[in-house]
Amino acid sequence: MGSFVNPFKIGKTYTPENFIDRKEEYSYLCNAVESGNNVVVVGPRRFGKTWLLQKFIAEGGYPVIYLDLFGCFSLKGFVQKMMKQAYELLKGKNPMSFVGRYLKHIAKHVSFSFDVGGISFSIDNDLSDELLIEQMYELLEGVQKDLKKKLVVVLDEFQAYKSISEKLPESLRSFYQTQKDVVFVFSGSMRHMIEELFFEESGVLYHSCLRVDIGKTLPEDESIEYIVENFNSTGKKIILEDAKRIYRLTKGHPYFLQLLCYELWDKAGELISEEEIDVIFDSLCERESYGYELIIETLEYKYLKNVLKLISEQTDGYFSIANLQKYKIPNATTLNNLLKKLTERGIIEKFGRGKYQIIDPLFERYVGKKLW
Repeated sequence: MGSFVNPFKIGKTYTPENFIDRKEEYSYLCNAVESGNNVVVVGPRRFGKTWLLQKFIAEGGYPVIYLDLFGCFSLKGFVQKMMKQAYELLKGKNPMSFVGRYLKHIAKHVSFSFDVGGISFSIDNDLSDELLIEQMYELLEGVQKDLKKKLVVVLDEFQAYKSISEKLPESLRSFYQTQKDVVFVFSGSMRHMIEELFFEESGVLYHSCLRVDIGKTLPEDESIEYIVENFNSTGKKIILEDAKRIYRLTKGHPYFLQLLCYELWDKAGELISEEEIDVIFDSLCERESYGYELIIETLEYKYLKNVLKLISEQTDGYFSIANLQKYKIPNATTLNNLLKKLTERGIIEKFGRGKYQIIDPLFERYVGKKLW
């Protein structure tokens, strides 16, 4: 395409020009942090939670320490990454002085080194988890006081906390109940685990955070305008009806809308056609089909295929006698149990009273074409 670059972006790296909507959610997040409240961002997988967090980091105006818990496999590793980010946030020039000032109780156990990624801190193995956690909170307090601004700690993929420390949620609650100038923002891709932890009475962090829910799909009008503008301004052409078809096929799902547009821009001709849209969408489905087969085989739930087929073809009335008979589901209890299990696994999402949807539109296409 000559000098033009594919304008559609997928992945975790936030780009402002590709961020569609979420104005209400972003405003609520900013207001909550400004008022000193801790926040948990809730939504299905690939719905743009990380992009929302990265937008906040880039544009919110606060000093931020961001940690993805999927990249941490021990409490020591978690604290080491926090130390590195704190040092960079302070624009530190002397790591020895940093250790002495902010890590004074464990200074003799900390070393540092320089590499292509900047400075890295290491902690030896002689420290207890209790002392590490205590020093971590002292570090956050010290950094906040020196910055003289509200410090925001973003913990993404928080459902992975058990690989760091089982005690982390409880210790976090104890810390931020007495600390108004260090604010925490949580997020996670396993929605049901986040819900249990923060919003059920048995959860350790119950009633400790405000909630930002990004469960809604992208708005149709704004998405279609985005699709048309990005194709037509980069050497491709798409008519309004075909942009609407992209939206309908992807159901306004942020990740899959970007993915289908990316593949279309890369593979289709200069004038995007309805036929090309369908062909490329089906090719994406075929590309993912092995993974979908594994999901079905791994779950091994009896009547799983029946329930998936029901959800893909019906918009409501799941529990009617006619639908139970049509999809050969023995009774309402079996259906209800499977709906609960599929929701917990993040495969389906409840949208309104008695309405469910397969979250991944490619998986829904696979179910419609391949099952039965």
